[in-house]
Amino acid sequence: MGSDKLSSLLLTTCKNAILSWTILFVLTVLTLINFMNGRYTWGILCAFTAGIILLPALFLKNLSVMPPWYLLILVALPMLINATAYHIFFNSVPYYVSVATIALLVAAEVNWFTSVKMDHRFAIVFVFITTLAISGLWHLIQWILDINIGTSFILDGRSQETLNTEVMYEFMYATVVGIVAGFIFGWYLKYKEKSIQSDIFLPSINKQETSEYISSRPPAPIRKLLKISPKKQELATRIMQACLLIMMFAGIYLKDTHIVLNGIIALGITFLPNIITHKYYISLDPSLTLWITLAVFLDALGTFAFYDTISRWDNLTHALSASVIAAAGYVVLRAIDIYTDELYIPHKFMFVFIILFVLAAGVIWEILEFITDEMVAKFEMNAFLTQHGINDTMQDLFFDLLGAIIVAAWGTAYLSDISYRLARRIEVFSASKNKK
Repeated sequence: MGSDKLSSLLLTTCKNAILSWTILFVLTVLTLINFMNGRYTWGILCAFTAGIILLPALFLKNLSVMPPWYLLILVALPMLINATAYHIFFNSVPYYVSVATIALLVAAEVNWFTSVKMDHRFAIVFVFITTLAISGLWHLIQWILDINIGTSFILDGRSQETLNTEVMYEFMYATVVGIVAGFIFGWYLKYKEKSIQSDIFLPSINKQETSEYISSRPPAPIRKLLKISPKKQELATRIMQACLLIMMFAGIYLKDTHIVLNGIIALGITFLPNIITHKYYISLDPSLTLWITLAVFLDALGTFAFYDTISRWDNLTHALSASVIAAAGYVVLRAIDIYTDELYIPHKFMFVFIILFVLAAGVIWEILEFITDEMVAKFEMNAFLTQHGINDTMQDLFFDLLGAIIVAAWGTAYLSDISYRLARRIEVFSASKNKK
């Protein structure tokens, strides 16, 4: 009984604010300690976390509106351990735990203090995606600072391969703890949040459709800019598919499994729009099919020494591939958002989600490339996916981010219509399943 009373007392706005501001003060002190000791990476991380904690109070202009104290303890604990007893732990342990807890804090603030509405399943995915995205963005920012102003956050004089291996392990650790943190937050939303009565949680804003979301065709200025008729777009798609088929046979003739596998996979991907149309009755605009085909065609074409002879070819293909991944993520999430009342993603937040989604996908792709390289080295196989050091990895993430921003900024206008079609298809499928 005493414990219940204490929990109830602490969850009132005033008491929660006092405890939360106390934890924020501790983080501020940790920031100063880290900077004074020359541990700039952790100093920046602590300052970044403090900024995230302050966001609800600043935007809502109410100093009593703070995240729950127990969540802030979870976030601050690995940073406190790192500042006071870092020699006890393996060097990376506090870092990747901190990344996961920061992602959990971001998800919690988005759910509690904005109009975003999550169910426990989406919460799991969102925390996982945010963990990977934060880890990727964090390393990317440090690398950019090293390149441009001469810091040594990542580029500390060791070889490119050694640094890349270290970062890949950081990404893998972030993946594991991201999954754990996601399930923790999903469990909390499903079983605990409904039973806690506290006025620190703000009421949800009613779901409303906006004019930005109800766009059934690409904007006229963009269509005029392309100046390509649907028939010409279809012709261009067919030409690239024919080239991929030729590439596949050329790889067979040259006995190059790398070229053959790239050709088969790329050709298969180009036929996905046709499969979606015929099997699920969701027609795609020719420009979307061309967009997908162009991305995989240029990637497959790079296997003919283009990646080695043209310096920016890899950057171009990463940006295009990232744009396709961003488009796919937007379409699926928007369709689910339309279909179910348990999830609501406002238009402005969708921009953020697309970027997080693509960064997370980029991190996963880099992990897969790293694992492939390790297997190639161990079993002496032909390389299918390859990495070329930390600079190559960070450049890939940078152009992934660029592709995501392009789609998030204006590409969603092309994708809204297909999202509605997919939502209607989900509704039909769900209705037929319930009848059975």
